[in-house]
Amino acid sequence: MTFEQMRIFLEAAHYGSFTYAAERLGITQSAVSVCIKKLEEKHAVALFERSGRRLVLTEAGQVLLGEAERILRDVELTIQRIESRRPADPFAIVACTGNAYDHWMAGIACAAGAPQVNLVRAGLDEVTAWVMRGSADVGLTSVMPSHPQFRQVRVFADRLILCAHPGRAREVPEAIGWRELEEHGPVIWEHGDLAPTILAGLAAQRLDPGRLAPAKLRLASSMAVMSALQSGHHLGLVPERAAGPLLRAGLLARVGALEIPVPYWMFALRERDIDALAAHTARAAGAALAPVEAAPYVKA
Repeated sequence: MTFEQMRIFLEAAHYGSFTYAAERLGITQSAVSVCIKKLEEKHAVALFERSGRRLVLTEAGQVLLGEAERILRDVELTIQRIESRRPADPFAIVACTGNAYDHWMAGIACAAGAPQVNLVRAGLDEVTAWVMRGSADVGLTSVMPSHPQFRQVRVFADRLILCAHPGRAREVPEAIGWRELEEHGPVIWEHGDLAPTILAGLAAQRLDPGRLAPAKLRLASSMAVMSALQSGHHLGLVPERAAGPLLRAGLLARVGALEIPVPYWMFALRERDIDALAAHTARAAGAALAPVEAAPYVKA
């Protein structure tokens, strides 16, 4: 299976249409059809089934979708890593989990005196794997990596705070404590890269996440949680940095003083020197990204 075949398959899978895939790729619809047919014949599986006018992935197609996305992403990172070693223009590839990428690192990378970096966004497991095998030079996550091959530095901190639509917030006592949280729920939070921190924080308060959260609402990002909160039906745990603009605009209100700290860790393989980048990240987080509290630069 060639990279070109993977790209054609991915476009067809993402859009559910050979026609749209062809338009995106600048090739004919028949070229897309022939490519998919050859893949199916070579591997003796069906990759798509028709559902009305749309194409729906079969079980084999779902497997190929996940693997093809991973493989092509690794190829892209490999190319970036090769180019990052140009003598005249070196830079580090920094792989970040979603909240670090969306709300922290873009501003840090633009701060005065910032070293040149290429930021990439991925899930927690992907960030760790990329750093481990050298596809990325540095990782940045809210979970401290525990592998002995990594050296990690705590560079800044956010915190998860309880928020709601202003009308919903007025229904909750100002001095609400963790013990009263369940009776004023449901409470929503992201089931993404911050989920381990959130679950650990709730467990530390001896709260059962299953009794707090709505049974059928699982959102993958804090941005989605904040959008849902504006409907006025839930309380939610969200990162203060991400919620800042909505709080200042009056679209969300903080509820009580409950919070869960979220430290962020920069890490790399032990042979790589990350002191300069970590120190700049900690300074920029403290100086340029207030009012979120920045953690001191501490070597682990």
